[in-house]
Amino acid sequence: MSTEQMSFEDLCVVFNYQPKFRLLTNDEAAEVLRMKPSALDYKRFQGGGPRYFRPEDARRVLYSERDVLAYLWAGMRTSTSDEPAHRAAV
Repeated sequence: MSTEQMSFEDLCVVFNYQPKFRLLTNDEAAEVLRMKPSALDYKRFQGGGPRYFRPEDARRVLYSERDVLAYLWAGMRTSTSDEPAHRAAV
């Protein structure tokens, strides 16, 4: 099932995530992804990671809860030989 076919509620169930119903800070998104905030910064700098928002004239970035969960879903595999979804499409 593709990410587009998954509802936000479905993604919350799959990842046992209690939604906050607001945008997440970099630290909060990193916690959901179980990585260090600096690692998420680096992924963003390299053009990877979940989609993010940068409000005009602001230094911070914010993440949609759905985009963070969809990013996790896109990396799911059933075998070590499987390609992640974002690479299989290329």
